[in-house]
Amino acid sequence: MSKVLVIEAHPDTDKFSSSLTLGKTFLDAYQEAHPDDEITVHNVSVEMNYPLNATALAIYHKTIDRKPLSEPEQLFEEGRQKWLDEFISADKYVFINPMYNLFIPAEMKSYFDLVMQVPYTFVYTPEGNPQGVLKHKKAIHLQSAGGFYHGESGHPDLSFLDMADTYVKTILSVMGVTDYQALFVEGMDHEPEHAETIETAAFDKAEELAKTF
Repeated sequence: MSKVLVIEAHPDTDKFSSSLTLGKTFLDAYQEAHPDDEITVHNVSVEMNYPLNATALAIYHKTIDRKPLSEPEQLFEEGRQKWLDEFISADKYVFINPMYNLFIPAEMKSYFDLVMQVPYTFVYTPEGNPQGVLKHKKAIHLQSAGGFYHGESGHPDLSFLDMADTYVKTILSVMGVTDYQALFVEGMDHEPEHAETIETAAFDKAEELAKTF
């Protein structure tokens, strides 16, 4: 049995979401293909209560200086540690988000700030190079965008502008997660007359990927 950790980043609204629907399609197919796996889902746009803020920095400096934490700081640190432990214990990761201004939503960035911690998810070598410690794990990134970025249907390849997927792939690699793939549903705003066809093709692909993930 594998433990699957799903991190969504999308505001909780009633409006149709291509990214969340892509994610749901993937997860429904995954659960059907892997009925014994344990799936945990967090929408960090709603649940992200432990950002890298003044409290987090105070904890960091006090820990280095071996100074005691205040009661609010202790509670904050315990909450962050639970999220970190959950991330470390997962076997597979699914990241689901819309592209915002060529990048991931701020709450997903905040989540990565939480889990990317020495020595839990990576360390530095004597030469100063980061080295991941999360080996033998795998990840998939499911992302929606209103425009075309990855050369779909003859459109120009603008993947160099997709700093969102580049960041997710890079940050996971630094932590040791190199078994990585991505699926995009793109161009619905650019070609609204083809939106349904675009989404259907991506959803079908998601179902296929879920079977072997």
